[in-house]
Amino acid sequence: MGRPGRDVAAPTLRPLARAVGRRRERVTGVPRTAEVTGTVRTSDVLSSMEVLAGTLGALAVSIGVVGLVLVVTAAVLGGVAQSIVGFGAAFATVPALALTAPELLPGAMLVAALPLSVTMAIVGRGELDRPSANRLMLGRVPGIVIGTGIVVVVDVRWLTALVAVVLLAAVAAAAGGWRLEVTPGREVAAGVVSGVTGAATALGGPPIALLYRDRDPAVVRPTLGLVWAVGIVLTLVGLAGVGSFTRTQALVGVLLSALLLAGLLLSRPLLRILSPQRVRTGVLWWAGVGGVAALVRVIAG
Repeated sequence: MGRPGRDVAAPTLRPLARAVGRRRERVTGVPRTAEVTGTVRTSDVLSSMEVLAGTLGALAVSIGVVGLVLVVTAAVLGGVAQSIVGFGAAFATVPALALTAPELLPGAMLVAALPLSVTMAIVGRGELDRPSANRLMLGRVPGIVIGTGIVVVVDVRWLTALVAVVLLAAVAAAAGGWRLEVTPGREVAAGVVSGVTGAATALGGPPIALLYRDRDPAVVRPTLGLVWAVGIVLTLVGLAGVGSFTRTQALVGVLLSALLLAGLLLSRPLLRILSPQRVRTGVLWWAGVGGVAALVRVIAG
């Protein structure tokens, strides 16, 4: 059974999609079918904020208060971990989405990760390894095509299972200390795998992070930031082209991005009491438990 290619398809999230549309009409006074492009005004900004607030409320109705708390907590903790150990945004947030609202994957998480990736690329641009970035993107492009195809043909239930499997494999690789020698061929291969997993599950980081685990973080951060940012844009374009990226996913992604930013800001005082090793261990445990829970949910039907 193929994955539906329109707005969030699961019955539990259809009210969310409708609520977002009604909220936008109420705050702008313009039906969605009659929207026009104009100069950005203060009222437009306020309207957008109200739409996001309406999305948050509708999401709470759709997945329940407990589910909402889980997603919000995961995103904030993901931002904290990303700042302290250099990864964790997707590792923390994707399991929560897979458990509560798998229909929002991969689009919502990709939108959430885009500002973070752009920031990593810009801040460390002086240390960017352009040849490596080019080789990774050479592999990522065909990988994105394959991953987009998976999203189109695979049912949401089995896509959730794929998310769980990728999570558990990534946790095992990170915890097991696997190491690979970096070669141009392996960079291209890692790019292909990253493109597939990124487009299909929003977990494009682990394959490349595994290959680069012994490289200088100052070089890795901007290089991967650029690769992820370009890859996310290409993936979203591809998903939108086949009807698998929706307005609802985009709006939830913006909310998640704000929560990740909140986590980044909270990480500064937490650096005094949390060691990177503890944070890394905590993220791996969270992702592992979330992956197992998502897999159990799929098996249980």
